[in-house]
Amino acid sequence: MAGYILALDQGTTSSRAILYDDHARPIKMAQQPTILKTPQAGFVEQDAQQIWQTQISCAHDVINQAGLLATDVSSIAITNQRESIVIWDKQTGKPLAPAIIWQDRRTASYCEALAAESATSMVNDDNGTQEDMASAVQRITGLRLDPYFSASKIAWLLDNNPKLRARANKGEIAVGTIDSWLIYKLTGGEHVIDVTNASRTLLYDIHKLAWSEELCARFAIPMNILPKVLPSDDDFGKTKKGLFAKQIPIHAVLGDQQAALFGQGCLEAGMAKNTYGTGCFMLMNIGQKPKLSEHKLLTTIAWQRKSAPTRPDNLSFEQMVQSGKRMLQPPKREVTYALEGSVFMAGAIVQWLRDNLGLFQKSGEVEDLARQVESSAEVVLLPAFTGLGAPYWRSDISASITGMSRGTTKAHIARAALEAVAYQTYDVLIAMQKDSPHPLTELRVDGGAANNDLLMQFQADLLGVPVLRPKDTEITAKGAALLAGLKTGLYDEATMQTSWQVDRIFEPSMSTDIRAQHLNKWQQAIKRALIVL
Repeated sequence: MAGYILALDQGTTSSRAILYDDHARPIKMAQQPTILKTPQAGFVEQDAQQIWQTQISCAHDVINQAGLLATDVSSIAITNQRESIVIWDKQTGKPLAPAIIWQDRRTASYCEALAAESATSMVNDDNGTQEDMASAVQRITGLRLDPYFSASKIAWLLDNNPKLRARANKGEIAVGTIDSWLIYKLTGGEHVIDVTNASRTLLYDIHKLAWSEELCARFAIPMNILPKVLPSDDDFGKTKKGLFAKQIPIHAVLGDQQAALFGQGCLEAGMAKNTYGTGCFMLMNIGQKPKLSEHKLLTTIAWQRKSAPTRPDNLSFEQMVQSGKRMLQPPKREVTYALEGSVFMAGAIVQWLRDNLGLFQKSGEVEDLARQVESSAEVVLLPAFTGLGAPYWRSDISASITGMSRGTTKAHIARAALEAVAYQTYDVLIAMQKDSPHPLTELRVDGGAANNDLLMQFQADLLGVPVLRPKDTEITAKGAALLAGLKTGLYDEATMQTSWQVDRIFEPSMSTDIRAQHLNKWQQAIKRALIVL
């Protein structure tokens, strides 16, 4: 079966489009930057219209670059930055406010106030006992009550604009995550969302697989403005007439980190990946039963996909004929869950060194600079520029550089920055190992910073397990493309196996004593930050 999958990868700092052939090989990529705006402290926004325009422009560009026609494209797959939200007019399709990005912290005090409310005013859990808001949120959504997620962002928009609140109550506006926004624009009106993105809103019940009426009520968000939730490999509609030379169906949508987990081939419980992008995200497949974290991690939906049709009770053909039963049972929508640890600042630390401190001109130069010294000495960079994520969840901690002396150079700071990424990942893994019955035997990595050999070796040394880097580190788009290809029949399970090929394995080589010294240095810096507050 010939054809191509067009994967749209809408990230925090750029929009990309990648074409994959019938063997899941990337053949061309187009990319355009998007502009982040920070109008005041804690605010991180983007122009929703620019997100759309850059994304559709990349889609057209990549088809032209490949010398193909839209008629050669069998399906579209979408993967996107999660938690970020767009609000728009249902009739005109025009954004009614800037998109609020996942890094935004404007609702920190709002979330703190909700968390501080007494248990007597909270919803009841399934046993009829009273619980506080933070506990209710985790029980229902698997997440934490934090500005990182979508609900408080939506509530802020409605609370700070009476006209939007009035229009929302009338059902005149729509809200959605970035996947929902792109689908609306691509199709000319479909208001839907994929289940993995819905599970990141703080409004979705990951057990009942439905929007939570009690949480929507608590955040004062009218349910009529929310999109319809669909499985990850559902039919999300076709592109509207005139957008391409033909109407192309959208067959797969996954949040970026779930797409990376799928693309890394982590289909069995216990397999894990870490994405080193703007932030750092470790996900572990925990199977088809959700388990709430006891160590401040997140439980999220990894994907929901259609299982293969099965014979009833495994009966033979002759037995089915005699029994009069249907030949095949309809496919089930199987849900896979994951534990996740979210680190807010990873590649963004390197961007800060480049743009704010001017230590180098290109991000790729950080490794050469860091290699100018044997170690970071006593220097520790605590990258809490937007607070600390898992497993600390402290939005009130500020970034700092400690342990400097007269002999400290920019090379020491660069090395400390790379080490900070690995330290944060170590903290997440320790929490994950406590929650999961599956011991980690290897870590698959992707994202831009995964190409940094110094960082990957240090990561393997800290974790004490091999770090596997695939040949194709643009695994996020590939994950969505693979799911779309499986949906359409362009790919089969064998394609999943052959499409993942290792580029390099980083084996742990650091001595136990040196490793302990590094970890102690980091943990002391964390303790100092907590004590100050």
